[in-house]
Amino acid sequence: MKKSIVIGTTAVVVVAVAGGGTYMALHTPKRQFNSSLTKMTESKDNIADFRVKVSGDDMSAKSISGKMKFDAKHKNNMDLVMNVTDKQTQKMHIKANNNHAYLSASYVTNTLQALKYSGAAAKISKSLDPYWLSASDTSSYETSKLKPGKVKSDTSTLTEWFKDLDGKKFEKVSDGYKVNLNKADMKRLMTKISKTKSGKDIPKSEWKEFKSSLDDINGLKFGITTGKSGHLLKMNFSGKEDGQLGRVTFNLNTKRDDKLRVKMPAANKIKSESELSSILQDKMADYYKSQYDNASSSASSSLDI
Repeated sequence: MKKSIVIGTTAVVVVAVAGGGTYMALHTPKRQFNSSLTKMTESKDNIADFRVKVSGDDMSAKSISGKMKFDAKHKNNMDLVMNVTDKQTQKMHIKANNNHAYLSASYVTNTLQALKYSGAAAKISKSLDPYWLSASDTSSYETSKLKPGKVKSDTSTLTEWFKDLDGKKFEKVSDGYKVNLNKADMKRLMTKISKTKSGKDIPKSEWKEFKSSLDDINGLKFGITTGKSGHLLKMNFSGKEDGQLGRVTFNLNTKRDDKLRVKMPAANKIKSESELSSILQDKMADYYKSQYDNASSSASSSLDI
């Protein structure tokens, strides 16, 4: 064989192998997982449908599902509607920006409906639906710490953490790319989260407790899946504690709407807990007065006969 052909063939093989090797390096499950996660973190998607479900051998299933929307122009304006299910389902509607958070007063009606309460209070409470409760005026809901801009920054920080993991922990699955974490990985991830802006809102003692609680879980499995297009995120956690199997699943799907607008509540619709209570009491008084007047009118009419 001619020397030129050998050299040429060798060159082609070398180029092919080198090129193929580069392709493989760029398309390993680890690289694809991180690429998809980065796409999701950096994307301009402003609508997210989510669902979290907790179940186990020793408990009935509990779940939180809903939709989170961000204004296409004012990206820190957020609208969140979620359904919290624990035997009964309660709906909550929250609006927030980086300065304020508001809880829709419709939660009063939704709570009464969840309790299957159908009396006068359930009917009258609907008059509260147009109002909003400032989160700073209530200790019942921790929405005041909800900072949309902060969450975005934190997710970017966490994305970097996955790049240092062993490539063997990653795999290609039917709906994207998955990383499988063990107990030690989870503790390191918790440490990373605790140092983010949002994580610092939780006391260090609680983070320590969270990590310690993992020691009591046997057969712990935690998988995170990213979709190929950067619009899907899934998490699956399972493990046994005291012989009882527990599971947590999380699903998130995102998309973009350039016309989406999220407006904060009008000033005259924002009330404190005491103001809402007064409004409800006044409505109740009006209702019972109306009932009394109607009864008196009926009695008077019957006497005239």
